[in-house]
Amino acid sequence: MTKLDLFISGETLDLCVPTKDFAYKSDWFSWFNDSKITKFLEQGVYPNTREMQEQFLVYNPNRLILIIVNKYGLSIGVISLSFINYEKQCCDVALVVSDKGETMLKPFLSLEAMALITSHAFEKMGMQRVNFGQHIKLKRFQNRLELLGYKLEGLHP
Repeated sequence: MTKLDLFISGETLDLCVPTKDFAYKSDWFSWFNDSKITKFLEQGVYPNTREMQEQFLVYNPNRLILIIVNKYGLSIGVISLSFINYEKQCCDVALVVSDKGETMLKPFLSLEAMALITSHAFEKMGMQRVNFGQHIKLKRFQNRLELLGYKLEGLHP
């Protein structure tokens, strides 16, 4: 598998820079064909291919796309900042976690990935607001973020 450059190091995971080679040779594209993964996402309506995933990476220069890699070197998800607006100092965050890796750790890995990318947005990119949404059935994720002290506004109860 393609070795990815480290961008942000965490305690239990790293956020790494994807390459065209990774987009084409990895199973990243297939995560968006798995109905369990895309259950609450816009993706999954149409099939995804290696070529489409490579094009997504290449044609999104104004989006920060990072691969979530656990400390064993397994790519387990992707997190991104998009709609980056330096004038208004805001952006959106998106997170997709594959079905790979230890199931019990996934909620914690997701939280750490979200903490790392939002810290980067605020501290390094100068954002004042990072937007995200969630499906109503993902209320448990919202509860975890609130326990960590994040104030979440505008989300469904």
